[in-house]
Amino acid sequence: MTTTRLRAGAVVLLGAGLLATSPVAAADPALQVESHTGVAVGQSVTVTLEGLPANLPMVAVGQCKPLIKGPTDCNLPTALMGSADAAGVWKPNGGSTSITLAADVGGVDCTSAAGACAIAVTSLTDPTATLAAVPLTFGSPEPAPVTRAAPAAAEDDSDYTMVIVGAVTVAVLAGLVLLAVRRRARAE
Repeated sequence: MTTTRLRAGAVVLLGAGLLATSPVAAADPALQVESHTGVAVGQSVTVTLEGLPANLPMVAVGQCKPLIKGPTDCNLPTALMGSADAAGVWKPNGGSTSITLAADVGGVDCTSAAGACAIAVTSLTDPTATLAAVPLTFGSPEPAPVTRAAPAAAEDDSDYTMVIVGAVTVAVLAGLVLLAVRRRARAE
């Protein structure tokens, strides 16, 4: 009976240790567009993209409708192709990171309303799945709202991840050693 309890305890401790030390899920891709409000037809905007799955091939960035259902939903002549490197940072083929904005895409007048079109990211491995998007607003830039200074951002707790993982690992190992010592003491 006690052997069964010891084994069950060891399994629970091992499972808890594995769960606590498993990697955290990756964040969504982060798309930055140099200018996305107050833009004009023919204007070039610079884009940067990170947070993609490592080594993701055939990543397209371009001006598209908000909902991509097929290739005609994006302005293909100005779209940029590239791939993600091992760190998940998008590297464009040819080195250019600028997209020239068009007045309409796939029958949608991009200048008609804010968000009628967007700079969107998709992978040709699943072209209807939008990985990230930034809505475009054509016309005069909207005046920035007057805001009070925001409180300082909370410190990123990712610096403590290794400390937490180490503490959990030590606790699991200590529990396993304790179980082994108790088992050995009862066997004698």
